[in-house]
Amino acid sequence: MHVPRLGVLLSALGLALIAACRHSSPAFPVAFTSCRFAALGPVDSSWRQVRASGFTFCVPGSWHASRPASDTLDPMTWSGQEGSVTWGLGRPASMYPPGLVAQITVPIVTVPAGGMPNPGQPTGKIERLCPDPTATPFIIDSVVVVVTQTACHGIWKATAWSTTPPVYVQGEAHSVERAKLLNAIIATIRFVKR
Repeated sequence: MHVPRLGVLLSALGLALIAACRHSSPAFPVAFTSCRFAALGPVDSSWRQVRASGFTFCVPGSWHASRPASDTLDPMTWSGQEGSVTWGLGRPASMYPPGLVAQITVPIVTVPAGGMPNPGQPTGKIERLCPDPTATPFIIDSVVVVVTQTACHGIWKATAWSTTPPVYVQGEAHSVERAKLLNAIIATIRFVKR
């Protein structure tokens, strides 16, 4: 007699769980705000606004969020066929992609016992495999934003960051043409007035 009651109870719990999941809020926002920028290259009304902590920026409408959103902020990571961007608080991660960025060559000098090394021998050479990032400051809504860019190992990175407020948007692309899209995304940054 206890078995049918347990089966009914488990069925009822399963149905309640399904109903609760159907009525729960989605992990990603359902409605997106269109961008309202003109004369910014590829930015048009199909782009969507991303609500970050204290600022907004826009991404192409075809891009998708990689992580869930909160009630007041949109996801931190967005990506599409052209590349990806991440926004965050504090300082951005390294501009360089993983891998070697410089090589140091130092000659090995053998000195006979009791002898002195020749002071005219070269002391070493550093060869940069990746160029130093460029850094360009801009003022957006009375906030100083530094945009740094570099290309290394076939990866183009662009980062817009500020110390007051301490926030950043960092993007990555895999071609020069696609890197231009990162610049368009950075150009849409706007700070929320408090």
